[in-house]
Amino acid sequence: MIGARRLAGRYRLLNPLGEGGSGTVWLATDDMLGRDVAIKEVRLGPGLDESRRRELCEAAVREANVAARLRHPSIVTVHDVLIEDGRPWLVMELLSGSSLEEMVRERGPLPPHQIARAGVHILAALAVAHAAGVVHRDIKPSNIFLTRTGRAVLTDFGIAAVEGEAAQDRTLHLVGAPAFIAPERLRGEPDGPAGDLWSLAATLYYGVEGVPPHQGRTPVETLRNVVAEPPRPPVRAGPLGSVLIDMLATDPAARPSLRDVAPRLRELTVKRPGTPAFVAPPSTPAPAPSVPAQARRPAVSPRRRTLLTATGMIATLAAIMAGTVVTTNALAADPSPAQSTPTPTRLSEKPGKFGIPVQFCKLLTAEQIKQLLPEAKDLEGKPTNQGGCEWTSPGMAVFIEPVPVFGEPEGVKDQYGTSPRRAHERFLNERNTTIPNGTIVWSWDDIGAERRSARSTGPEPVTGIGEEAFAYHIYDNRSHMKLERSQVVFRVENLVVEAAYTVIDGKRDEKAIRQGAMTLAGWTATALNRMG
Repeated sequence: MIGARRLAGRYRLLNPLGEGGSGTVWLATDDMLGRDVAIKEVRLGPGLDESRRRELCEAAVREANVAARLRHPSIVTVHDVLIEDGRPWLVMELLSGSSLEEMVRERGPLPPHQIARAGVHILAALAVAHAAGVVHRDIKPSNIFLTRTGRAVLTDFGIAAVEGEAAQDRTLHLVGAPAFIAPERLRGEPDGPAGDLWSLAATLYYGVEGVPPHQGRTPVETLRNVVAEPPRPPVRAGPLGSVLIDMLATDPAARPSLRDVAPRLRELTVKRPGTPAFVAPPSTPAPAPSVPAQARRPAVSPRRRTLLTATGMIATLAAIMAGTVVTTNALAADPSPAQSTPTPTRLSEKPGKFGIPVQFCKLLTAEQIKQLLPEAKDLEGKPTNQGGCEWTSPGMAVFIEPVPVFGEPEGVKDQYGTSPRRAHERFLNERNTTIPNGTIVWSWDDIGAERRSARSTGPEPVTGIGEEAFAYHIYDNRSHMKLERSQVVFRVENLVVEAAYTVIDGKRDEKAIRQGAMTLAGWTATALNRMG
């Protein structure tokens, strides 16, 4: 049985996630570390001579080495590279979401503030890569992955240029999507960080406009237009358009630097009044791939994000690398005006009062925890890997933890010392990427919750908790859609927090679960407000 095959004695192939011209992508389990991974099986075409096969294997190893030396939340993590049966296998982190290319193809152009947000994330990733002497050289919509949590991830370093390395034979071949190759590369000039900036601008342009900035009837005509013609004036981008046009300057010396572009994009990441909401067209979700009940993802909190897979969402960065796309529903539409919470005014740009990490396990009393979890034995709580705290008992659990800052170097830690304005932007990002009516599969061993299918709701406005808040809920698909979890996301000053109440097997009715989450969030917000 192919699904039982093991690589290197530790990676168990479960089922294929996608297949393209360059190979197959597998969902796999790393039995040694107990985590799910994505494995790209690189396909070597028939009839290749030994030297060409060796070249392709070396290229795969090189890609892994380049990616492995870079550490950033918006850069794909490569865990391992193997050579088995004479072909390479790349072991990578498993992400849920979809590529920007598929997002636009399935739903149409995205709102400017969402594209600006993705741009901020990728700029941060490029800053890390360029500082390490690595130029990506192949930024395009299919290599920008938008995760379920709103994080944009840069993938596929297969043709990256590393400073100080000898020129490779691959530089003799023009590689990349014609509309996204920087003009200096097409002219045969040395390409550096400015080329990545141009390709990123062309990619963001595609995301907000639905078409690349240069088009032609043939690939050759497109290449000619990139070199000789100005970009098509954007019509949907609003203020984002002027930033993209500056980044698309034909002369690399005329383009702004990454440092100059980042604050301009950051200012555009909040939806402006009057901006039309992005509405996704109806679609029929594809069945979710099978994931064994014992499969776990330690890198993702089993409390805050228990998503092992999702209907229409279990796409991986490796699927992009394989030249294929898996149908996904990664970014939800912006809430309608009726769903939206009021936007606070006059938010401070100065650092807020939470300058050091909060000890969440000390925010609640034992009496409060006992009220929500009567059978809990550990009333002091256990720290979570996101810097929060969880309390569990058979069939029930609560947790509170800060919402991580994806696209920032230190994730959760980068919340502390930021401003209320930045926290408000983070709150909006979390609300706008909460998927309405998405099917998920989750498990939580500590409370006896084996693998189960559930359906999540979209965001609902909440008042009276923190300075702004919303809630969403997860219902069991198996038995009359019983509510199993209620979660409240709220902001206090410069901190965005998620509080959740999970109850399985009918131990509480829907009203009690919803009220439990609201009570938990209210206690937490009150405790945070009392802090100096």
